[in-house]
Amino acid sequence: MNKQRLTSTLNKAKQVCLEHGRKFTIQRKQILQILLTTDVPLSAYELASCYKLRTSSSVSVMSVYRILSFLESVNLVRRLNSANKYIAYGTDSEVFKRETSLFLICRHCQKVETLAVSQSDVAKLFPHFDDAGFTSQTKQFEMLGVCNECRAKLA
Repeated sequence: MNKQRLTSTLNKAKQVCLEHGRKFTIQRKQILQILLTTDVPLSAYELASCYKLRTSSSVSVMSVYRILSFLESVNLVRRLNSANKYIAYGTDSEVFKRETSLFLICRHCQKVETLAVSQSDVAKLFPHFDDAGFTSQTKQFEMLGVCNECRAKLA
């Protein structure tokens, strides 16, 4: 993400926080900025480590979890359940505007591609869940596989 787009995204994130009656604290901004500028999902422990490297001050892992929980509640980050790691995406992203997402996660390099899923596609899936006697509690889908770059390296 280039510097201009990062600044714009962080400004929009600040506005989102204010709309939810919360401040966009320096720690929240730093954690979000780390996620926006990395190509792979990060755990709370990895974020705490990156935070210390970037700011020369430490943040507890519990604080990172609280920050992530808040950022997730205002739809600025998503938790990848299969990896117990987090990703962020720009507020101008189509995925940011949608409730349902499909995350394609490479098992080798951990790169994540995020796709917006239309409500009509989701509506087609839920009857199959009902037929299987299963009730989904999330509208987030994760698929593990191998990206083209890693597949080429493995060939």
